[in-house]
Amino acid sequence: MGDRLGLLEERAAQRRPLLMVALVTGDPHIDATLDYMGILAEAGVDVVELIVPFSEPAYHGAVLQRAMARAVHEQLGWADIAEVAREFRQSYPSVALVISTYLNRLMAAPMAETFEQLHKAGADALWIYDLPMEEATEVEELSASTGLALVRGVSATTSLERFREIARRAQGLIIWTGHSGGELSLEGEAFEERLRLFGEYTRLPIFASMGVTTGEEAQEVVRAADGVLIGSSVAWLLEGRGPDVKERLRRHIGELRARVDEASATS
Repeated sequence: MGDRLGLLEERAAQRRPLLMVALVTGDPHIDATLDYMGILAEAGVDVVELIVPFSEPAYHGAVLQRAMARAVHEQLGWADIAEVAREFRQSYPSVALVISTYLNRLMAAPMAETFEQLHKAGADALWIYDLPMEEATEVEELSASTGLALVRGVSATTSLERFREIARRAQGLIIWTGHSGGELSLEGEAFEERLRLFGEYTRLPIFASMGVTTGEEAQEVVRAADGVLIGSSVAWLLEGRGPDVKERLRRHIGELRARVDEASATS
C-alpha cells in the first residue's frame, strides 16, 4: 500500500478524523479543476476524490449529475485525467488522490493501460462505483500488478457477512454510502452502531458519505466514522460560481476542516 494510504490508516488509528472531498473533473473546465484541487490541498483535505465525468451517472444525486453533464462536454479521456493527477502530484505530494469512475468508462479503453497510466501519474487508488465484488477478479489482478489500490464501497443495507468479505479485499480505505440518490437511508444511533460493527472487521479507515453540507454535520459524522466524504455541497457551490468562487470554496473547506478537527479534540 502506498505511503499516503498507509498514513490515512495511521491517522484513523490515532482517532484523527479524516476529510475527503470530491470534485467532478472538467467542471466547468480542466484548468478550473486543477485550481480547485489546489485549494482543497492547501485547506488541509486528507483525500481528494477526482470523479471522472460520465454520461449516465446512476449512483450520484442531482447536483453531481448536473456537474457531470457540464463536464462531459469537455470530452476528457484517460490521458487527460492522468495529466490532472500528474500536475496535482507535482505540487501536492502528500495528499492522497482517489480516481472514481463507472465501469463502462474503464471498459471503453484498454484497462491495463489506464491502470498503469493513473498509477504512474500519482493516483493512489481507484473507486469503481458499479463494480460488484463478484465480478472484480480482472480489476483486482490489474490493481495487484500496477499498485493502484482498489477502494470499496458499502451501503446502509450491506450485511455484516458481506462487509467482512469486502473489507478483506479492500485496500486503502472504504466508503460508506449512507444515502441513495442524495437521500439519507440510515441515521442516528443505527448509523453509529453499524459503523461500530463494521469497524471490528477492518483497520482501514471508513469514510461516510452522508450528504453533508455544513461543518456541524461533518463533525457529527466523524464522531462515528473515521472520516467524512463531501461531494454535493462542493459541486453546488461551484455550480453557482461567480468571481469569488475560489474564496468561497476556500472558506467552505476551511470550515469543514476546523469542525472535523474539533471532533477529535472533544472526543
